[in-house]
Amino acid sequence: MKVGMRESALSAVVFVIVVFGLTMFDPRVRDTLSDLFSPGSISPFDHRLGDVGHALWVSARYQTIDNSPMVIFATVGTVLTVFMLRS
Repeated sequence: MKVGMRESALSAVVFVIVVFGLTMFDPRVRDTLSDLFSPGSISPFDHRLGDVGHALWVSARYQTIDNSPMVIFATVGTVLTVFMLRS
């Protein structure tokens, strides 16, 4: 794999980690993740997985609004790294 592609992928992964880290502070996400892997649940796994995805989406939306300076910093850093590697 070319160095530029590898570095771009690494930048995207770091951005996802920052956003995921921001969402993990939300108790709704922790509760739905614990419900996903609990053995006593009677709902189908795909519905529970959908609930986790929805909780992550809602949490990411609200956490990025609340922590917008950090998200902007991570986004700008990712974009600058991509442009730096392209030139």
